[in-house]
Amino acid sequence: MRSLVSAMGAFVLLLGAAPAAADAVLEEEAPIQQFLDSTVEALRQEDAALRKQMVRVALVDLPPDGPPGVAHWNGDSPVYPASVVKFVYLMAAYEWRDRGLLEIDSAFDRQLEAMIYRSSNRATQEVLRRLTDTEAGPRLDPDTYAEFKRRRHRVKRWLQELGIDDLHTVHPTYDGGGDLYGRDVQFLEDPDVEGALPYQGGPYRNRQAMTASGTAGLLALLATDRALSPTSSAEVRERMRRDPRKQPYLAHRIAGGADGRDDLEVFSKTGTWGPIFADGGIVRHASGHQLAIAVYLEGSPAYRGSFIARVTRRAVRELLPAAGAAQSSSSVARSTE
Repeated sequence: MRSLVSAMGAFVLLLGAAPAAADAVLEEEAPIQQFLDSTVEALRQEDAALRKQMVRVALVDLPPDGPPGVAHWNGDSPVYPASVVKFVYLMAAYEWRDRGLLEIDSAFDRQLEAMIYRSSNRATQEVLRRLTDTEAGPRLDPDTYAEFKRRRHRVKRWLQELGIDDLHTVHPTYDGGGDLYGRDVQFLEDPDVEGALPYQGGPYRNRQAMTASGTAGLLALLATDRALSPTSSAEVRERMRRDPRKQPYLAHRIAGGADGRDDLEVFSKTGTWGPIFADGGIVRHASGHQLAIAVYLEGSPAYRGSFIARVTRRAVRELLPAAGAAQSSSSVARSTE
């Protein structure tokens, strides 16, 4: 449970718990941790392809009354997040707007839409440049590069202000068709940037990195209007709304695990790249009870199976009211998928 204090302690405090209560709140969550452990173990046993993956999961239970419940499986292990990082930049855009640092005009609005709904890497590049006041171009001299590097940390510094220090969100995403060059490569090759993905070979020593616990913690803040203003939080969630009945490709993701229930809403951002299969999102019940979930699968051969949807489905059935049922205050109960 020690790593949860780092990943989720700030969230507990933001909910109003006294600092001394953070450890106690986390220690009280043994049932949800036991649920997640048994669920992941069971699904691994049933899925040979899943057993070849590094599984990272974090789960935050957000009842309308009472403290949050938190659990994770390798939740503090950093991983390349693929396109999941785009929801972080979406949140930052609205925070910058609320601070008066930028305007979400029609052109920028279209870029945000493309970044989230179509997961456009080119749009993400333009969004991050606006957020950090940087531009693409040739390599820079040392003094100019130092300022470029400082600005590229702008979103990460904001996350640290929120108490989340395990999301290394300093790059856009790239298509690889000539859109990665010059100073962007210079920054990716920088070996002296703290917080980057642990070195895995190759020239890119400063790779993007997120943890499942940090991702779920930020999503929990978004779910409860504690990272952004209530108005901006609602706008961000609306942009992240997902429905597998309209987007059938989400069947194996968090939205698929909600089973199309009319009493559930899902707000999420998926990521797929090479060995990475990922999703991070919020599942909200009509009662106000919510879950924040982050899942990162990494392995070779790449996994594209149903684990994310299945772990979500079990969490929904364990922790949220049944379809048409009233809110229950009972402790975590066992159920089958």
